[in-house]
Amino acid sequence: MKRKMYLFLSILLFSGILVGCTKKPFSIENTKLEFTNIEVRDGTTGNMVSLDENESKELYNYLKKIVFTKGKSPEQNTGWRYALDFMADGKVIDTIMIQDESIIKYRNYFYKTDDDTTMDLDYIASLCKSVFKALVIDNSNGLLVKPDVNSNEFRSSDKISIGTGSAIIYDEDKKEVDLNEIQIGDVINITYNGIILESYPAQITADYINILESNLLIDGYATIIDDIYNLDSGLNSGINIIALDLTEITNLSETDKEILLMKLYGMYGLEVKESTFDQLAEEGLINKEELYFPTGIIITISNSEYKEDIETLRYDIRKWRSGLGAIGYKGNAKFDGEKWIISSENMWVS
Repeated sequence: MKRKMYLFLSILLFSGILVGCTKKPFSIENTKLEFTNIEVRDGTTGNMVSLDENESKELYNYLKKIVFTKGKSPEQNTGWRYALDFMADGKVIDTIMIQDESIIKYRNYFYKTDDDTTMDLDYIASLCKSVFKALVIDNSNGLLVKPDVNSNEFRSSDKISIGTGSAIIYDEDKKEVDLNEIQIGDVINITYNGIILESYPAQITADYINILESNLLIDGYATIIDDIYNLDSGLNSGINIIALDLTEITNLSETDKEILLMKLYGMYGLEVKESTFDQLAEEGLINKEELYFPTGIIITISNSEYKEDIETLRYDIRKWRSGLGAIGYKGNAKFDGEKWIISSENMWVS
């Protein structure tokens, strides 16, 4: 009887030892953190991104599905890849360090995922990316943008040069396209690693570029200007200035007009300026007595009306070089889904 009792106690003791040696599973959910949001720090770039409430919950729900077990420090502990700071009232209340795809460090202990489970570091990396909206102001030599005035990037610089070598570009329909699809005046979203080189313009390298909106109206005005520019080409002989009188244009903002001038400069390689006949005369560029513009032409657009719903632009336009050298007409431009088609009436020449 005593032998049976000793045997029974030995079994219980041995079982207790086994239970004690079993590694208890660990889940992020066990921490019961009461946080408002998560800040993600990239150990490679130093970039830090503060996630909003929804992004933070999504990350937390992803992590709590992963089961870890306590382990030893990695043999080659070369630092951390990402740090997740759990925030409450603007203060860090706890931090989880992600060493690699299978190891985290929490409160000075290392935890490892199961052999067949790894963390999606591409997902974590995507959270460290910075995204901002910008207006394309030049595409003749790379991509130059003006950041949205409410963005952090605008606080760094009002103009940013975008490195696009490895960027993936999507159009408004989320289809991948080439860089040449991005036009001056387009509104785009730029995703990058958060690093801004301090120069002027500032410089970043884009990972993704999404075309949000194409500025058809700027393209429309550039098209109608190009149309009259190529009419009676003799008036263009020897010029080095194209002046635009846009005083009656109300459907272009000042920024739009600036972009239009840049676009035309890229098209012709000539000085393009916004000016009126009187202003040019005051500058001594137009001879008022002889009614002659020796070094340029002035293109005037008036009575313009843009119907956005049917993408149609009606206008009056003229090109003037001298009292006896001018041409004009009433025009109608229609965007057919790919390009602007121009029709004209009541053309006159002097």
